Amino acid sequence: MPYIWTEPALVIAHQGVSVYHVYKDGYWGCGCREFLYTTDVTEQADPFDIRDLGSYQNDEDHIAILKLAIENGELLSPSDGEV
Repeated sequence: MPYIWTEPALVIAHQGVSVYHVYKDGYWGCGCREFLYTTDVTEQADPFDIRDLGSYQNDEDHIAILKLAIENGELLSPSDGEV
């Protein structure tokens, strides 16, 4: 069966940086990874683990963590260089 590439779901767009979900086995139908995200909509760049960010707190909402990481310069758009 042929497959087509589908753009990953946007998690947050903040201060010019967009963060997207990463999918298990690279397929949308397999569901999102719990802790892996990417700033590359094409999914060609290596994903990052949110637990590696300095703003990570175990019980904090992932969107709040990602927003703070963007504000602190931990996450940049792929054209600026990615953490």
